[in-house]
Amino acid sequence: MLLRPSLRVGALGARSLPRRPVVRSISTTADASSAPPRSSRLGLLALVPVALAGAVLVSPSSDPEPQTNIAALPTSALLRSYFVYTACSWPRLIDAAPGLLHAFTHSPAPGLKAITEAVVRRTFFAQFVAGEDLPECINAMNDLHAQNIGGVLNYSAESEAGDGLAEAHHAAQAHNWAECESAIEALGEFERHLSLTGGFTGTSSFAIKLSGLIDPDILERASTTICRIRPLSKSSEVVIDGLPAPFPGVPQESDGMVIDPAESRLASLPSVGGAFEPLGILAADPGVSDSDLEALHGLWTKMRTLSGRAADLGVKLMIDAELAPTQPALDAFTLLLSMEFNKPVAGKSFNGPVIFGTYQSYLRRAPYLLDAAIRHSEDNGYALGIKLVRGAYFVREREKWRVEGRAGADPIWPDKPATDKAYNDSVQKITSTLARQLDGHHPELALSAVFATHNPESVELVLASMEKDGLTVRGPSSKLRLRDGLNSRVFIAQLYGMRDDITDRVAEAFEPGPPIALKYIAYGKLQEVLPFLARRAIENKSVMAGEGGAAVEKKRVSDELWRRFGWKSAPTQSAPPAQVAAAA
Repeated sequence: MLLRPSLRVGALGARSLPRRPVVRSISTTADASSAPPRSSRLGLLALVPVALAGAVLVSPSSDPEPQTNIAALPTSALLRSYFVYTACSWPRLIDAAPGLLHAFTHSPAPGLKAITEAVVRRTFFAQFVAGEDLPECINAMNDLHAQNIGGVLNYSAESEAGDGLAEAHHAAQAHNWAECESAIEALGEFERHLSLTGGFTGTSSFAIKLSGLIDPDILERASTTICRIRPLSKSSEVVIDGLPAPFPGVPQESDGMVIDPAESRLASLPSVGGAFEPLGILAADPGVSDSDLEALHGLWTKMRTLSGRAADLGVKLMIDAELAPTQPALDAFTLLLSMEFNKPVAGKSFNGPVIFGTYQSYLRRAPYLLDAAIRHSEDNGYALGIKLVRGAYFVREREKWRVEGRAGADPIWPDKPATDKAYNDSVQKITSTLARQLDGHHPELALSAVFATHNPESVELVLASMEKDGLTVRGPSSKLRLRDGLNSRVFIAQLYGMRDDITDRVAEAFEPGPPIALKYIAYGKLQEVLPFLARRAIENKSVMAGEGGAAVEKKRVSDELWRRFGWKSAPTQSAPPAQVAAAA
C-alpha cells in the first residue's frame, strides 16, 4: 500500500529546527551474473563479521539536535559513514559485491539471507538511500533545505531491456506509476509549504525512469524504428566538422510518429526495416509492432498528464537517460513534452522549464545533441531544460557494441579524458548560451541547467564559467549570488551520500537564497533499489575508490570524529583530484 505523503507533511513545519540530516546516496552492488574469483569471495567473507559489528555500532543514537552540514551529523551516522567509505575504497570489494550478495541472499543456509539484508540495510542502504517511502524522503528534503540544499527525488525502480523479466516488470508498472503520481503530489505540497512559511521555492524535482513504466524492450524497438525513419524526415541533420551525429543520433520532431501514434498519424508511419549502418542498426533488430504502438501511446498520454500536474504544482520533471539503444525513444518523449510544457501559458506563472532531458557526456553524440537542442528550443519558442551528466552505462554500452558486431565505433568516447572534455565543453556552452538568452528578446525562455558531477574540477569550472559569463556576481561578503532573473534556473548536483564535501562547497559559495546545491535522492524498498545501487557502484567505482573518491569522504568523516572527541587531528595528506568515470 502506498503511503501518501500528505499524511506526514506536518513535519515540514520544523524547517527552522531541522531534524538530524542523514547523508546517503549509492551502494556497492552490481550485475549478479559476474561472480568474483574464489580468492575474492573468501577474502570478502571475512568482512561479514566486521559489517555486522558496524551495523551494531551505527544503531540510532540519542545525540543532541545538530547544527549544519557534517557537524550536524550524529556520531552514529559518522561511524557508519566511515565504515561504508572504507569498504568503498577497495575496488576488488566493489567488483565482488554483486556475486557475494547474490550468493548470500540465495543461500540455503538458514538465516543467511535475513542477516545479509540486515547488514546491507544498516550500512550501504542507510548511507546511500533516503528511505523506503515518500514521507521519509520529504523529511530528508526538509533536513537538506535547512542547509540550503535542494532535492531531486528518484523512485529507483527500473527495468532493463532483454532481462527476461517482462511479465514481472509489467505487473509492477501500475505500482510504479502510482508512486510517480504520489511523488509529484508530495513535492507539490512541499513547495506549497515552503511558500507559506517563507522558504525558498523552485528547486523540488522528480527524476523519472521510463523503463519502470513500460517494457524496456518496447523502448528499444521504438528506438530502432525511430532511427530507421529519421533519414526519411525533412528535418535538417546536425553536422559537426562534416560528420553526422553518431548513435543514438539526435531527436527530430518526426520521432513523434512512433511515440504519439494517434489515429491520424498511423497512416503516415512508414514501414521500414533493414540495416542502417551509420547508426549501427542491424537488419535483425526488430521494429515496433501494433501492440508496441498502443503501449507507447498509453505511456505518452500518462506522461502528458503527469507533466501537466507537475507544471501546476511547480515541480520540475527530469527524464533520466538510460541505455543508448533505448535513448532515441526517451529523447522523443523529452522533446515532445518540452515543446508543450516548457513555455508560458496565459493566466499562469512561468518560472522556467518543467521538463528536463538528460545529456550524457560519455556518448560521442554529446556536442551534436546539445547544439541541436539549443537550436530547436530557440526556433520553436520554449525553454530548454538540461541535466548534464557524464553517464553511467559506459561499461555495458561498449560491451554490447563489441559482442553484437555493430558497424563502426561504439557510441562512447574512447577514454575518460575525452568524456571530461565533452562535459567541460558543454558546461561552457550552456553558461554562455544562458547569458546570451537572458540578454535577448525573450529572457523568460532562457534555458535552465542542472550540472550533475562528483568531479571537483568540473564544479569549479561551472562556478568560474557562471562568473565569467555574468550569471553570478560577488556580494559584499565576497560570496556569489545569481544575477536577476536566474533564481531556480541553475543547479549543481551530487548523489545523496556521495561527495558531500562538494555539495557543502557549493552551498557555502553562495549568499543565502534559493538553493543552487542539489542532492539526487534515491528511495524505494531494499529489493527495488538494488539494480540502481548495483549499477551505480560498479560504474562509479572510480568515484569512490582511490585517493580522490572514498578516501576524501573517509578523511572528512575521520577529521570530524577526531574533532568531536577532542583528540589532536590526525596527520593530513593531500589527496589528488577525484578521477570520476561517471556520475549520472
